Amino acid sequence: MNSSAIIFIVLAVAWVLRTLRKDLRSGLCLIFGFLVFLPTSMRFSLPGALPEVTVHRILIVIAFLFVIKNRKPNRIKWPVRNLTLILLFGLEQFVSGMLGNHFITSIKGCINYGIETILFYLLISEYVQGEDDVVPLLRGISFGLAGVAIIAVVEKYMHFNPLDKVNLGMVAFKGNGADITSTYPHRILFGYAMAMGIPMVLALSIYVQDVSSKRIYYLIALLLMAADYFSTSRGPWLGLILALLGMAVLGGPLLRRRLFYIGILTSTVMLVRPGVWHTIDDLYQQTFSTNSEKGSTYSYRWELWGVAWKELNKANLILGYGPLTTEFMDLSENWSGEGSQASIAQIGHTSWDNNYACDLIELGVLGLTMECVLFLAIAIVLLRIWWNCEGRDRTLMAGVTVSCLIFMYSMTNVFIFAPQLKYLFWSLVAVGSNLPHVISNRHSHGVAAPMTTHGEGIIASDVLTEARI
Repeated sequence: MNSSAIIFIVLAVAWVLRTLRKDLRSGLCLIFGFLVFLPTSMRFSLPGALPEVTVHRILIVIAFLFVIKNRKPNRIKWPVRNLTLILLFGLEQFVSGMLGNHFITSIKGCINYGIETILFYLLISEYVQGEDDVVPLLRGISFGLAGVAIIAVVEKYMHFNPLDKVNLGMVAFKGNGADITSTYPHRILFGYAMAMGIPMVLALSIYVQDVSSKRIYYLIALLLMAADYFSTSRGPWLGLILALLGMAVLGGPLLRRRLFYIGILTSTVMLVRPGVWHTIDDLYQQTFSTNSEKGSTYSYRWELWGVAWKELNKANLILGYGPLTTEFMDLSENWSGEGSQASIAQIGHTSWDNNYACDLIELGVLGLTMECVLFLAIAIVLLRIWWNCEGRDRTLMAGVTVSCLIFMYSMTNVFIFAPQLKYLFWSLVAVGSNLPHVISNRHSHGVAAPMTTHGEGIIASDVLTEARI
C-alpha cells in the first residue's frame, strides 16, 4: 500500500467534503475535475476478494450521497434515458461472470460497472436539472483535462512527470521511456482523453456568454490539441481529426469560424516547425508498412477479432469467459516470429488493443451485441436532441455528441483500462441526454430562449417529445 497515495486520497476527499458543505455545485465541479484528472494509482486494497478502493470510487459515492441529501422534494422527476439498456448490459456481465472461469475477478468487474457506470450515470441524471448544473459540471471536467494537459507539457519539455516526484506509484506504460502519459496509464489513453475533451471545450467556448470564459475555454481547447500531439499516437490523432470534422459539420457557423482560425494556426506551426509534419507523416507511412513495428501493431488490432472468435468457440459462445478474464489469458501462441507484437513480449500476454474484440471474448456474442445496441441507442438519442436544439444549445449538443462518438471509435483500437475516460464518456452522455430537461426548465422559469443559428424556433415540449426513444 503506497503511503503517499493514501495521504493524497485523504487530502482530496477532505478538500471535496469541505467544498461540498459550502456549496453543492462547487463541490461537484471539483469532483468531476478530479475524476478525469487524478491517476488510478490513488487506491488501496481491501482484504480478501474485495475490490480495490480507488479515489474515483470514493468521490462518486460521496457525490451521490450529497446529491440525494440535497435534492428537492418538489423536483421534477424525468425519465432516465437508456437506463434499461445500461442495467441489462450490467445483468449480462453478472451472468457471464457467474458462469465464467474466474468468478471472483468477474464479480469485481461487475461491482466496478455498478459503481463507475450505473451509479455514476444515475448521479448525473439526478443532479442535472438546469443550466446552473450543466455549466459547472462541464467546467470541472474542462479544468480537470486542462490540468492533465499542463502536466503533459511539463513532462514534454522538462522531461519529468510531477506525480512521480510525489511518489504516487504511477504505473504507466512508457514504451521507449520517452512516452508522454501525464496522469494516465498509457499515452494512447491520455491522447484520447485530450481528443474527447476538445469538442466539448470548443462547444463551451460558444455556449457560455461571459467573454473572459469564452477565451479561457478556447485557450484550453488549444492546450488540449497540443497535448494530443504529444501523445505521438495515431489513434488519438485520428480521433482529433474526426472530432474537428464532426464539429465542423454539427457545430454551426460560429464554431466553424473558430475551426478556421485553428486551421490557420496549425498550418503556421507546421511551416515554422517542419518536424511536426515529418513526425505525423512518418507515423502514417509506418502504419501501412508491413515491415514496420507500427504496421504490425495496426494489423494486429484487426487480427484480434479472429483470435477472440477462435478462443470463444472453446468456451461459452453466448456468454463468453466472464468480465476481466482476459487478464489471465496468455494468447501469445497466436503470433510468432521475430518482431511479432512487441506488447505481448513486454507484458507476457496479449494486449487487447481492441476493446470490442476483448468484450467479445469476455462477454460472448450476447454481451457484445448488447453493448453495440446500447451505444447505438445513445448515439441516436444524442443526435435527435442535437437536431431539435437551436442556437448555443445546438452547439453544446454538437460538442457532447462528437465527444461521445470519439469514445466509441477509440474502443476499436485500444482497451479502455483508464476509468477517467469512462467517467468522461458517461458524464457527457448523461448531460446530453438531460439537456431537454434543462431547456424545459429554462422555459418554465421564463428565461429567454438562446439565439438561433438556423431554421425556425422550437419549444421545449417538442424537444422532449422528439428526443425520447
